[in-house]
Amino acid sequence: MDRKELLTKFYVNKDYELLKQTLPSSKNPDELDILARIYIEEKEYAKASQIYNDLGMLYEFGRCRLLCGDLDSTKKIWGSIKDDTPAVLWGRSLLEFINLYVIKVPTFFQIRAFLEVDMDALLKANLITYCENIANGAHLFAQNNPESYKFIGRVFVNNKYFELAELFLKKAKDVCYVDPEVHFLLAKCSLHKNDLNSAIKSLKTSMEKGYGYYPAKKLLKEITN
Repeated sequence: MDRKELLTKFYVNKDYELLKQTLPSSKNPDELDILARIYIEEKEYAKASQIYNDLGMLYEFGRCRLLCGDLDSTKKIWGSIKDDTPAVLWGRSLLEFINLYVIKVPTFFQIRAFLEVDMDALLKANLITYCENIANGAHLFAQNNPESYKFIGRVFVNNKYFELAELFLKKAKDVCYVDPEVHFLLAKCSLHKNDLNSAIKSLKTSMEKGYGYYPAKKLLKEITN
């Protein structure tokens, strides 16, 4: 199938079963990459890692081994990559955070591009301890990117770890009070605690700071009607 059809079936239609029947015999790297992504979505990390290994996509191979909980293999794979791309540099640093021995803090753009995505993937892989260790280094991430507290809090909200989320979002509010999304996410934490008054207050602040920030306006309408 052509690339447009392939991407439509994966991203739009999410026709995973059909693609899993069609793509395993493919010799097309783009199609096999999509198959590996499906396996990741379905938490079949070992299957995805084998595809990436066969394709010689070492960063993705190492990431899948990480999602399998295999830190030693991940470190070996990423350490073997000669090109120091932003993703590879991020990955090596991420392992330091997981191991609680940080030598090099990622850059602003590395944090922005990868922190939230990888924490979300690790939570979905049920690697809670890894995520706790990463989150414990939030103050280090924040040295290079002050939004780090919000990124971590948002991951915890999206995965329904509201108590943890609130801890980081309160720090995010201290760093950047004018960010409307921080107040919106704190409102979700308050709603989880059935604290309607605090939620309404946070949503009104979000709308004030965000010039009518639509997600806050929409949620406020839902909880007050």
